[in-house]
Amino acid sequence: MKRIILYLLIVFYSSLPCFALESPDKVYGLSLEECLNIALENHPSLRKSRGAIRASSAQLEQTKTSNRWKVTLTGRTNYNGDYDYWDDGYHDGSLGINATKTLYDTGVNRLNREIGAEDIRSAIEDERGTKITVAAAAKKAYYDLVLKILNRDVEREKLANLEEHLNTARGIYEVGNSSFVDVTKAEADFASAKVSLLKAENDILVSQEALKVAMGVSDYDMFNLAIATDILLPQPAGEIGQLLNIAMTDRSDYRRTISTIKRRELEIKVAARDNSPTITGSIGSDLSKREGTSSTNAYSVNVNVNIPLEDGGMMKAKLESARAMLEQDKAEEESLRQTIAQSLRSAALSLTNAIERVKSSESSVKYAEDNLELARGRYEVGVGSPLEVSDAVSTLASSRYTLYQALYDAQIARTELDEAMGHLPPELNIEGNI
Repeated sequence: MKRIILYLLIVFYSSLPCFALESPDKVYGLSLEECLNIALENHPSLRKSRGAIRASSAQLEQTKTSNRWKVTLTGRTNYNGDYDYWDDGYHDGSLGINATKTLYDTGVNRLNREIGAEDIRSAIEDERGTKITVAAAAKKAYYDLVLKILNRDVEREKLANLEEHLNTARGIYEVGNSSFVDVTKAEADFASAKVSLLKAENDILVSQEALKVAMGVSDYDMFNLAIATDILLPQPAGEIGQLLNIAMTDRSDYRRTISTIKRRELEIKVAARDNSPTITGSIGSDLSKREGTSSTNAYSVNVNVNIPLEDGGMMKAKLESARAMLEQDKAEEESLRQTIAQSLRSAALSLTNAIERVKSSESSVKYAEDNLELARGRYEVGVGSPLEVSDAVSTLASSRYTLYQALYDAQIARTELDEAMGHLPPELNIEGNI
């Protein structure tokens, strides 16, 4: 009964489609640079960041206008007579124009303009940081897809090797030099490899969808997005102290925190002048006319001085709030320094480890290839077993998996290191590479 079930399973899996091997260096579709550019053009989070810059710029413009001349034109018409007996003598009207301006505010408007400028800088740094985050996520998704394609190619190679072994086992069995058990074992291995290949194909589809999300697109034709089936070994990390100094200069979140601290210091100055005197001036002209009389024209020039005497403790509360927020921001700046240093060390160590694993895995792949050839030769001349061949095929596939995973890990670590330093991926070829 067990033999019948095994035979039926072999027949079922053998009926699954077989995939032909493709050239390992085939390149078509979108490159990494193209994927990154699409992400930076389309990702919705970047549109949100650009909107924040516009909003901050508009807010600064509003602040600038508060100390400019304000001009008002007013008109009035009035009738005070009996509506049943219209009398022009009771009809009068006027037209006036008035201009006002703040003449002195102890520099509060200037400080508010500086605060607005810091808000714009913070919004620009936010957009810059969002670009780096989006590009890093797109690069990771890209290489995840590359890894899935390479794993699919490993499964195809494994399937081809097992198919060759199956044909060899059948030939040896037909000439009477082995038992049918060798054939059934080879058929079972071949069927299992087909299932693994189907899973690898599905993993590619899942990774394609993840890459679309990372690029910020939904209807892009991913069938045209096939990728070079290789992962280059990235440059190793540099000295941590030097990397940290670069990060303190280039990290957008650190620069935004410094800008926020400057803003808090300006807010303290504004709050300290909350009860300072202000002087406003106005000039105006009013032309009036009553039916039956000549028109009159009046002019006015006014200077108003406002000196607050008591605010119920409002200024003190504002100062305390601004100082407390400044302390919070300084603590955040110190914490961010520690976080940046930790992320740099972690990424640098991961990159170094991955590069070492790549070098070791390359030797393992070469050994596994030689071992497979040796196992095949031994089996064909009758001194080896089919188990040696299937084990050698699995070992070669496993060693390739390990190599590609190490290459992938190296690229991810390099991406995280660039992100920790506040840099866009170098594949974008942007001058200065912020």
